[in-house]
Amino acid sequence: MRILLLAAAAAFLQQQPPVAAPALDARVTRVTAVASGVAFDNPAIQLKGVIAPTAGHRLQIVEIVLGQTPVYDELATFKLLAVTGEEFTPIAVGGRADTLFPSARLPLEQEVGQILPSDAILAVTRHGDVSVTLEAGPLATLAFLYDVPKDAAVKSLRLPDGTQLPLK
Repeated sequence: MRILLLAAAAAFLQQQPPVAAPALDARVTRVTAVASGVAFDNPAIQLKGVIAPTAGHRLQIVEIVLGQTPVYDELATFKLLAVTGEEFTPIAVGGRADTLFPSARLPLEQEVGQILPSDAILAVTRHGDVSVTLEAGPLATLAFLYDVPKDAAVKSLRLPDGTQLPLK
């Protein structure tokens, strides 16, 4: 009987359409290219340093403000798109451009958060070498840092729901 119930449940779930990510209401508020490094400091986990671009690259900061929809998704789903079609994933995130923190330096399985001026909360958790979840409340400001080739012309930021925000 139990096997029949499990089989029926599995068949039902296979017939259901996949659940799409909720649409994100967001707008770009800042786009800045940085030729040198970006300093970071997190006294709570006693880490500070400088995020430097790799050889032949520059750092690109993109800051957005969310609307009323909160976000809970993988950090890597916030892709920076170049006019050539290249995609770049964030190497750092923060509530503002001056509070960026490199995702590779986050402690494993420990949530690190920031309370933003809007009273929204930003929390990130690193689950491994490539998995970092980002959670932010409504009206949060999110800043992403990308390492892109010096000659790359960036055109938009693709959000987890597939929406592309043009960079001005």
